[in-house]
Amino acid sequence: MMEEEGERIRIIERSDRELRVEIPGEDHTLLAPLTSKLLENEDVDIATYAIKHKLMGTPVLYVKMKRGDPLEALISAAVALALEYDEFLERYKRAAIV
Repeated sequence: MMEEEGERIRIIERSDRELRVEIPGEDHTLLAPLTSKLLENEDVDIATYAIKHKLMGTPVLYVKMKRGDPLEALISAAVALALEYDEFLERYKRAAIV
């Protein structure tokens, strides 16, 4: 997740089974695949996000678990997604004619 100077992911709400976080500086490009990756986890009940204004809104990601820690699920999904992107980049570099 990209972090601009002074902007950090902020936990808005956290309970045993639910998590709501603001992710400044991001948009659908990150949130859509991150939400999809979260939903691959069978312990995740709901994973969705909202951006109130498409040009100026700060995305808010919501995760609700059937069981387990929603923050751990988010971290796991983010790491898995980053690894997939790294693998794609390496394959692209090998295949690209430069």
